[in-house]
Amino acid sequence: MLKQENHKQLTKRILAVALLFLGILLGGTWKRTGFCFGDRVFSALGFPIWSNGTEGTHYPAIAGMVMILAGIAVLHMTLSKKARVWVWGIAIFLLLVINFSCAYV
Repeated sequence: MLKQENHKQLTKRILAVALLFLGILLGGTWKRTGFCFGDRVFSALGFPIWSNGTEGTHYPAIAGMVMILAGIAVLHMTLSKKARVWVWGIAIFLLLVINFSCAYV
């Protein structure tokens, strides 16, 4: 029974890491090249990339943030209470830093 429970936790952690990776991949833009993988995916699927032509809300970034938060939520289910507080604290801090660095730099 314990082995099966450990297997479930490992599966959830792998899913969490995959969601985090996909969220970063979809929502991130490499500044040197200006390449955003999420733009290519949304274009291939026929979804708009921006809410107002070439500006406004960047939908791949929103999808990436949702995937990152989903990954953190899945990871949250496998951690102890003390680790959960640290993970959410770090996640919120990083989202704020990324938001301010993108907005003001």
